[in-house]
Amino acid sequence: MTMNTTRITTYWNTEDAHTVIEFLDILRDQLWETYGDEIVEMYRDVAQAESYNENQNELRFDDNIDF
Repeated sequence: MTMNTTRITTYWNTEDAHTVIEFLDILRDQLWETYGDEIVEMYRDVAQAESYNENQNELRFDDNIDF
């Protein structure tokens, strides 16, 4: 796979910056509407994989402690 670089202007006038922000808001909303459930599931899978450590022992905490 070849990596491509896309150059964009990083300084805009106020109107152009506002237009870009509006576009990004619309794009985010549409992507969330289309892929939101899948994105949430992906984050759950990643979090679960990161929290799982096969070297971690499971400890039982059902012992009675007398005070």
